Amino acid sequence: MADVVAGPVVGKAVDTLFDVAKKKIGYMWNCKQNVEKLKNEVDSLKVMTRQVEQQIGIARGKGDNLIVGVEEWLGKAGDEISKAEAFLGEFVNAKKTCFKIGMCGNWATLYHYGKAATEMMTPLKEHKESGTQFVTCVSVETLPPTQLDVYQTKNLEDLDTHTSALKAIIAALEDESKQIIGIYGLGGVGKTTIAKEVVAKIKHLFDDVAFTTVSQTVKAQEIKKDIENATKRIMNGDKILIILDDLWEPVDLEELCIPINRTKCRILLTSRNEDVCEKMNSQIKICVNSLPTEEAWILFKRVVGERVETEVDLKPIAAKVAKECGGLPLLVKAVGNALKNKSIGSWQAALSRLQKAAP
Repeated sequence: MADVVAGPVVGKAVDTLFDVAKKKIGYMWNCKQNVEKLKNEVDSLKVMTRQVEQQIGIARGKGDNLIVGVEEWLGKAGDEISKAEAFLGEFVNAKKTCFKIGMCGNWATLYHYGKAATEMMTPLKEHKESGTQFVTCVSVETLPPTQLDVYQTKNLEDLDTHTSALKAIIAALEDESKQIIGIYGLGGVGKTTIAKEVVAKIKHLFDDVAFTTVSQTVKAQEIKKDIENATKRIMNGDKILIILDDLWEPVDLEELCIPINRTKCRILLTSRNEDVCEKMNSQIKICVNSLPTEEAWILFKRVVGERVETEVDLKPIAAKVAKECGGLPLLVKAVGNALKNKSIGSWQAALSRLQKAAP
């Protein structure tokens, strides 16, 4: 009975030992082939890393964001290649000093390199497989910056006309019951600047803010493109503020694909004409007035510098130039920048032109 039980057990043990021996002999016998296969895998992974690096270079050149994981993959690929190349270098040295491939040599060395080469191929293959997606795509398109992204906040200190309008607009936007807010005032009075200042202070109240310039000639397709992502997000339930700047006449919000029927859609519009704000169904209309003489002078000095105070002969001329700008910040800045480094003669000539142009 014992012989009957022992027979199969012994047979299995012998088979197992034979398989182990066969595998070890295979490592020794196929050492050169295994190392060559490893080298091929290294070369293949190198080609893939160069392809991915090319894609990354193109993506960075376009300013796109890289897909999460691609840089980590590239770093790990470099580590795997370095380890494999170090091993291949050891193998080359071993060939010179320990044995000659194809001849009866140091069997322990043959076994070591044959086995190690086989084992190193697995992570190389797996890593190459995991990087296949990056050969053709390493990035996601990054939207170019908008006017709001690059806007630098202005110093409105002591410009009470602007700060009071700013506070009124912010209060209106904080009132959830007011969906459309209109800003109106003369051209050049600072409506667009104030609208951007508002965004800088309250953008945290919204999931996103979109800005588009409508202007006298309405280009619906361009406007829809400017606010496309914002309108999509509104449909998805996000709270979005859309700024329609420089309206000369009423526009149809539905034609611009603005989902005004969604409560989380808020509109801030600017126009020279109060009537346009009215016809756009603005629940609150806020007027931006021209700067009084004192505030216009404060702004003018900020643009030109202390020169208008320190140069005795220039100050009275500069004061008259600032006054001729009619309290319009856009004109104050343009004239100030044009004259700040000019001679008194140029200032006098500019004053003369401004006085002739005055109605």
